[in-house]
Amino acid sequence: MINLEQKAAGLLAVCALSAGMAATAYGATSTFEMRKNVVSLLGIITTSNTQATVTRAEFARMLMNASDDRQLGRTVSNVSVFADVPSTSEYATAIRTASANEWMSGYLGGNFKPDEPVTMRDAVKAALALLGYTNDDFTENIQEARLAQFKKLSLDSNIYRGMDEVLTREDCINLFYNLMKAQTKNGGQYGTQVFELTYNSDGEINTSSILDNSLKGPKILSHDSRNLDDLVPFDLDDAIMFLNGEASDEIEINDYATVVYYHEETKMIFAYSNDGDNKGATEGRIKAIYYDSSDPFTPVTVVLNTYHQDNADNGDEFQLTSSEMQYLFSVYGEFQVGDDVAIVWEKSGNAENASYTAVDVVGDY
Repeated sequence: MINLEQKAAGLLAVCALSAGMAATAYGATSTFEMRKNVVSLLGIITTSNTQATVTRAEFARMLMNASDDRQLGRTVSNVSVFADVPSTSEYATAIRTASANEWMSGYLGGNFKPDEPVTMRDAVKAALALLGYTNDDFTENIQEARLAQFKKLSLDSNIYRGMDEVLTREDCINLFYNLMKAQTKNGGQYGTQVFELTYNSDGEINTSSILDNSLKGPKILSHDSRNLDDLVPFDLDDAIMFLNGEASDEIEINDYATVVYYHEETKMIFAYSNDGDNKGATEGRIKAIYYDSSDPFTPVTVVLNTYHQDNADNGDEFQLTSSEMQYLFSVYGEFQVGDDVAIVWEKSGNAENASYTAVDVVGDY
């Protein structure tokens, strides 16, 4: 629904400027920033210190977050599988899951060594296991065969570690990004099967396919009491904000925005106003809903009287083309003439012959 590719470009530019980087440096780091955003949006890794080493316990949780078992992260463990991992540990569920699925192994004596750093050797085994490979898929020298398959699948892209070297968070960001693009043993890309990801023409992950599923909103920024801080569940000092696709701030959004969306994990806010060029939002009262002449149950157009023209003869007209929008404005839906709403729209055509299509709507509760 939102032009998130523009937002992603804006986000990287904001990150570059806030870090004081030169334009040439921005170009060199944008790929890693994109990878970092992807794994953060997926809920696998969130970190500001990318050079910190990763413990085996932390890596087990990353593996669980990257798998079909990620919902287990919401459960509290009451079982201790290893002698050095108490059931009260925040990592107990992840370690038990990683062990049960044979992504990671313990040590002699019944220990897991959760506080020791994870190595490249651990990562090779775990990534291949997530892709469906077992020891039976490798003959003779298992370690060498695993590494060869790891490289064949490009899981080592942007990771420069020997098998016994420890991994940093930057290495893990690259690893899990590579995993999302890799082919599973049975065919098909891992990210598509586990997270329903889509990919751009260059083979990179389409971030909008992640954000579209995890954005909250739209929420109306009321014209009577404009307070963005009341609409999002995180501190605005930590947020990255956009208004109509451009980098913005709390003051500007409070002054001009009509609706906001937010992504809690990354603290990103996307706001839209009536002044958007290609996409925006308009608030008003439903004046009329028009139906298809050949189908009296399918609405095709909604007209709003905006608050600055409430008594005007003409209103703002929005086309209803998606089945979801048509349902919401139908006799079976949520909205009817007289309701106060905000419509998120996309514009097509030139200035003299522009049309506006409703892509989202929210009531003024």
